[in-house]
Amino acid sequence: MKRTWAVVGALLLCASGAASSGAFAAPIEASVARIINYAQRPNWWAPWDMQPTRAGSGSGFVVSGKKIMTNAHVVSDARLLMVFLNNDPNPHPAKVAVIGHDCDLAVLELADPSLLDKIPPLEFGGLPALRSTVETYGYPAGGAQLSSTRGVVSRIETQGYAHSSADAHLAVQTDAAINPGNSGGPVIQDGKVVGVAFQGAQALQGVGFFIPVEVIKHFLDDVADGKYDGYPDLGVERSAMESPARRKRMGMADGESGIYVETVWPGSSAEGILRKGDVLLAAQGRVVANDGSVEMDGMRFSVGRLFDLLQVGEKLKLKVLREGKRLDVEIPMKLLPGRERRAFVYDRKPRYFVHGGLVFAPLEMETLRVYGDNWAQTADKELLREIRVGIYETPELYGRERVVLLRKLDAPVNAQMDLDRPMLVETIDGKRIDRLEDVVAAFEGDKSQFVVIQSTRPEWFVVLDRKQADEQNDEILAAYGVPKDRNL
Repeated sequence: MKRTWAVVGALLLCASGAASSGAFAAPIEASVARIINYAQRPNWWAPWDMQPTRAGSGSGFVVSGKKIMTNAHVVSDARLLMVFLNNDPNPHPAKVAVIGHDCDLAVLELADPSLLDKIPPLEFGGLPALRSTVETYGYPAGGAQLSSTRGVVSRIETQGYAHSSADAHLAVQTDAAINPGNSGGPVIQDGKVVGVAFQGAQALQGVGFFIPVEVIKHFLDDVADGKYDGYPDLGVERSAMESPARRKRMGMADGESGIYVETVWPGSSAEGILRKGDVLLAAQGRVVANDGSVEMDGMRFSVGRLFDLLQVGEKLKLKVLREGKRLDVEIPMKLLPGRERRAFVYDRKPRYFVHGGLVFAPLEMETLRVYGDNWAQTADKELLREIRVGIYETPELYGRERVVLLRKLDAPVNAQMDLDRPMLVETIDGKRIDRLEDVVAAFEGDKSQFVVIQSTRPEWFVVLDRKQADEQNDEILAAYGVPKDRNL
C-alpha cells in the first residue's frame, strides 16, 4: 500500500486551527517538533514478505514527562524515527513509548530525553466552544519551517477515525485549511492544547478535524500503567425509537424515550446482561433520546460518547425497559473480541500458513487492502461482504476467525487446481475452521490420502493430494522465497 502521512484512508492529514493572542507563540513554537518516520509495511498478498521502506513526515509536541505526543498514523510501522526539535537542524532518534491505533494517538521518547530539559511542555485545555477560534501548529508538506493556520470550530460530534477505519470517537471540525504534514501537531486555544490535528475529509473542501482533549485524556489515563488497553465497547447494535407506535408497542410511557437493542454481540460487555428487545432509557444518569443522543456540554451527542468516557474494567450504569419492567443495571466494560479483524493493522506482521503451495490467512481488513487504494470497489465481493455485513446477519460469527485460502504458489501438486480467486474456507476434511490454527491441525493431524478444502459455497471445493503436498512443500517454499511455512 502506498504510504503517505498526508493521505491515509479517509484522509489522515490534519486540521488547522486558531488560537488567541501572539503572547503564547514563543513557548508554543519551541515545543512543536517535526517527525520523520522510515516505515515499512508487510505485504498481505505475500505475508512472509515486506514492502520497501518509505519515509513520511508529521508533527508532534512536547508534553510532561519529557515525552512527545503525536498521531499513531505518523509513527506506525516505524523502522526508524527521527525527531527535529524547533530551530535545531539535527535529527534525534526516538522510539514509540505507547500507541493507540483506535484513537490515533502515540507518545514518543527521545533516545536522549535531556534534550527536552529546557523545552516547556504544553498544557491541555478543555473542549473549545463552537464558533471559537483555534490555531494549529505543525510542519505541512514535510517542510522544515514551522507553520500555523487559523480556523473556527464549526462542528463537534462523533466521527469515524480513518487510521483504524473501525473506530468512531469525538472529533472537532474546523474550517481551517488542510495541510498535509500537520498530523500530530497541537491545536491551541488560549495558550493551551485543545486537540491534536489528525485528518481531513476527501469530500469536503477547507474542512479538517482534530482529536479533542477528552480523547487525549482517555488515552493518557489508559497508558498510565505503561501499556495501552484501548476503548471498551458495549457490544450492541441499536436502533432509534422515533416512531410513536413503536414506543407504545414497547410499553414506553408518554414522554419516555430510549433506543432499542437489536443485537448483543457474543463475548461483549453486554452479553448476559442486556437482551435483544431491551430499550435503553438512560446511561450514566443521562436520558437517552429516541434518536440515540444525550445532552452534554449544552449540545446533543451520540450516547456512545458516554461509553467512550469509560476505561476497560469500569462500569456503565444503564436504565433499561424490559418486558414492561424498568431495571437498573451495571455493565463492566471490556474489549470486544474480534474487533481487531475489522480494523486496519499496524505494527505487526501478518499471520499465515503455507502448505502444498496453498496460502492460508485470516480474513481481516488488510486482506481487502491488497486490492489497492480503491479496495472498497475492487476487492473480492464475497470477502468484502463477509467482513462488512456477514456478522450482522449471523452474530455468532463475530468471535470466529474467518480463514481465507488466499492464493496458490503454482507447483505440480496444485497445477490443475481451480483457484482463480480467494476462497473463504468453511471446513477442511469435514471439520469446521474457526481459526488459522485449525488449518494447521487439519494438515498435520490427519493422514488420509486427500485434503478436501470446502468453501462457504457448497459447490466450490478443492482437493489436494496430502502425500504429494508433504513431499513438495519444502521445495515450493524455497522456490518462492518463503523463509518459513507459518506465522501464527
